[in-house]
Formats: sequence, C-alpha cells, structure tokens
Amino acid sequence: MDDANDPHLAIRRTLDLLDEVLDVAGLENDARAQAALALAFCDRLGGRLDADQRAAVDAARCYWNRQDGAGRQRWHAVYAFRLDQQHGLSPVDRLVWCSLVDNTGLTGYMGECLVLEALDAGLGLDDVEAVLCGSVPGFAAARVHRPR
Repeated sequence: MDDANDPHLAIRRTLDLLDEVLDVAGLENDARAQAALALAFCDRLGGRLDADQRAAVDAARCYWNRQDGAGRQRWHAVYAFRLDQQHGLSPVDRLVWCSLVDNTGLTGYMGECLVLEALDAGLGLDDVEAVLCGSVPGFAAARVHRPR
C-alpha cells in the first residue's frame, strides 16, 4: 500500500494538522470549545447514540447554551458513577462525558483524544474532518492549504 492510501497515515496527518491549529488557537483554557467539539462528534454519530446518551448530550447542550444546568449536573453524576464503577467507558460514552465536563480546555492532546474516540466510535475520517472544519477555528483553512 502506498502512503497516499494508508489510513493510519491519513489519520496521523489529520492529528498533526489539528495539533498545529490548536497550538495557536488559544483554546487551552476554553472548556466550552472542548465540549463543543465533543458535542459535534456526538451529533455526527446521530442514531448511534442510545436514549441515555442522547439525553445527556441534550442536557450538555442546554448547559453550554446557558439554558439549564440541572440536567447537566444529573448526567455528569451518572457518567461519573459509570466511570468509577466500570473503570472505563465505551468510545461513545467518553464523547458524551467530554460534552458534560467543564474543567478542561481544547488542547492538542485533548483534540487528539476526541478525534481518536470519534474514530473508535465508528466515524470515518471524512466525518471527523468535517466536524473539525465546523468546530475548530482555523482547521478548515489549514486543511485547504495542507500538502497532500
């Protein structure tokens, strides 16, 4: 297989580009940016979310839109309990969890984690890149200018 068709290399290129963009984006202290990216991945997963996951994502969205914090607190507690009891969550549940937390910004490391969770949850690289273009300031422009 040549480099142009190597899916692992394509993922690595996307992650490297995301790191470059986030290094200068100034989002490392912006929990809203991290949650927004997680929410966008959850939205892209759509029907793959079960009823609880959809309810938690809706509660997170209400919280981040400053409409209601009570639902987010409830689901945060539910997912924290699940995390403690199960010693790990599924990739979809980890994306949902990231939409609920408000204590970490969007760093290159966090962006890479979210991308890898989205891929593990079943999104393809084209879907992941579409989400990044719509959710990470500067990613779409950098993607257009990256060498292939």
